[in-house]
Amino acid sequence: GDWCGFRFFVVCNAIACAYAFFSLLLALVGRKGTAAATVILDLLTVALLFAGNGAATAVGLIGYKGNTHVRWNKVCNVFDRFCHQVAAALGLSLVGSVLFVLLVLVAVVRLHRKY
Repeated sequence: GDWCGFRFFVVCNAIACAYAFFSLLLALVGRKGTAAATVILDLLTVALLFAGNGAATAVGLIGYKGNTHVRWNKVCNVFDRFCHQVAAALGLSLVGSVLFVLLVLVAVVRLHRKY
């Protein structure tokens, strides 16, 4: 229904967290030869995170402002606490996404220096 963007957001963040945990385990074990594959999977994870953030932001804005064209009313004036929680979740996810981008940049620079 109308809240599929939030579901997508949660699933994207769950996948990214699971991947980050798996990637951390691989880094601790010190598997050789996985650097290029890790960078590619990191980039896919970043894309997934930003897609989830975008979907949730779109649904959140509709909840905040409404949409007069399809007669959807604002909901944030009624469900104030929910909207604050959504905004906090989006903010934290955006920070996490930017940090993931920085990790990818560090990995690419290290990979480039190796070769």
